[in-house]
Amino acid sequence: MSATEKQKEIESIVKGMFYGEVQEEEVFPFPNLDENQVEMAKAMVDAIDKFAKDNIDSPKFDHDSKIPQDVLDGLAALGLCGLAVGEEYGGLGLDTTLYARVFSQIAGHDGAVATTLGAHQSIGFKALLNEGNEEQKKHWLPKLASGEVYAAFCLTEPGSGSDAYSIKTKATKNNDGTYTINGQKLWITNAGHAGFYSVFAKTDHEDSKGEKVEKITCFIVEKGMEGVSFGEKEDKMGIRASETRAVYFDNVKVPATNIIGEPGKGFKIAMNVLNTGRLSLGSGAVGGMKNILSLATAQAKTRKQFGDSIINFGLIQEKIATMAANIYASESMVYMTTGKITQGMSEFSHESAICKVYCSEKLWDTIDKATQIAAGNAYMREYPYERIMRDCRINLIFEGTNEILRIFTALSGIKAPSDDLKELGKIADVSKALKDPIKSVGVLTDFAKKRISKKFGSKTLTKVHPNLEKQGHHFVSALKDFAIAVENTIIKYGKNIIGNELVQMRIANMSIELYAQLCVLSRTTSILNRSDVSDKDKEYVTLMTELICRDSRQAFTKNYKRLNSSYDKLIPKLSDAVAERDGFGFDIIDF
Repeated sequence: MSATEKQKEIESIVKGMFYGEVQEEEVFPFPNLDENQVEMAKAMVDAIDKFAKDNIDSPKFDHDSKIPQDVLDGLAALGLCGLAVGEEYGGLGLDTTLYARVFSQIAGHDGAVATTLGAHQSIGFKALLNEGNEEQKKHWLPKLASGEVYAAFCLTEPGSGSDAYSIKTKATKNNDGTYTINGQKLWITNAGHAGFYSVFAKTDHEDSKGEKVEKITCFIVEKGMEGVSFGEKEDKMGIRASETRAVYFDNVKVPATNIIGEPGKGFKIAMNVLNTGRLSLGSGAVGGMKNILSLATAQAKTRKQFGDSIINFGLIQEKIATMAANIYASESMVYMTTGKITQGMSEFSHESAICKVYCSEKLWDTIDKATQIAAGNAYMREYPYERIMRDCRINLIFEGTNEILRIFTALSGIKAPSDDLKELGKIADVSKALKDPIKSVGVLTDFAKKRISKKFGSKTLTKVHPNLEKQGHHFVSALKDFAIAVENTIIKYGKNIIGNELVQMRIANMSIELYAQLCVLSRTTSILNRSDVSDKDKEYVTLMTELICRDSRQAFTKNYKRLNSSYDKLIPKLSDAVAERDGFGFDIIDF
């Protein structure tokens, strides 16, 4: 959080949804930029566009698998290496919203450049920015903000992947108070180019019983330290110009003063870093989508078939309209989240995970549709589509795969409601409690009242614009269904919910769609309430809002219905059958 951001505690919006609640005063009005933010954003966007026009040659960067040093120097000169670093350390001191807007503009020009800058500051030295002491910040931040030194985030290992706590890299404390690090990190962006590494390693501690336990600690490791080495540069499918290597630590001796935060608190530090990194990824996806839509629209307007521009054909119009709506929804979700962080929302792990999942998947859908519109041209290297498609694919994987983030969203979301239901007894015995109403009459009566209130209560969005009343009503109805579905899932599965990932996916998908609808309704309401917005622009956002809400309701309903259908039971059965055959294993020759 930037030093300029306000300190008012705001509850997580998504967490409330799992109870069937929305605090309207926290959602309306939409957190738009103020005049100073707008002025700064316009200046930064203009500077980035001018620089990109003259210096960013994406086809060459991709072909050479390298961003030239003079380009990196030029980006640093614009202040793009220290966007969120305070001015006292030589940075621009942007708040979360401005950071997202600027990063979006960078990503719209080139995915590899955005990855390089994002790996540097969104995650590379974010732990230092969040948890570093004053001495560490004074020493490192000016160098990092100026681009003199680049940073890398070293968490992933060959055997850990998304299971961050299972890392094997070990930091052993020496008699002189220093630590010796041994291990390796995999797929580290900026690895060979960086001089500053946020390295997460296991350290020994004692628990309350005096027994030895291992916890994760975050260390600053410098490139020049003896024992630090690197693998060969990875030959990647996309974002080829960004550098990715393995990093090896062979008896690397690190002073205790290089520990970021408290020893043993590294896991939480890493998760907090990734939360902000996922928001950067979401905003970057928005920038990418806007660029892709511009390409697709130009292609559709100029390409003629059967005597008419293909922009007038219904199947092309469906793609164009959907792409625009996806951008509007994604942008609304990102800036609702960053706006709330700026205003004081400190717990935003659900929102950042949802933004990453939603935006990365809409980005992939957008390049897929644009490729179809460009048809044969899109398959040729002389056009940008195939490169952009290769660049886009990684977004569904890094910063936590979308599958893992869905599991996180579902399980962490239902935690608080499940804790509340413990009044009825242990989660695994809730159904028994319900069968014995005499024994638990008081608790069950309160529980029943809450259930009835959620299902039939008269809650509505009172702050939504009158023109969006119908969409607001549908949202509230879906929110009630969601809250009941969450409780039913807890009661039905109890502790076994951990092993039911398809159920988790349904819950996560429903929460994602609800958050998308709410953010869009809030943003459009703010636009419709403004007197300085033209009627044409108001009609434009209203059309997008209607399409977004319709499509979102359909997606919500599909997941809601499948929670209680036999559909998901087919999946493991068929998957087991495929695995037994080591593939498809079924041929027309034999059958």
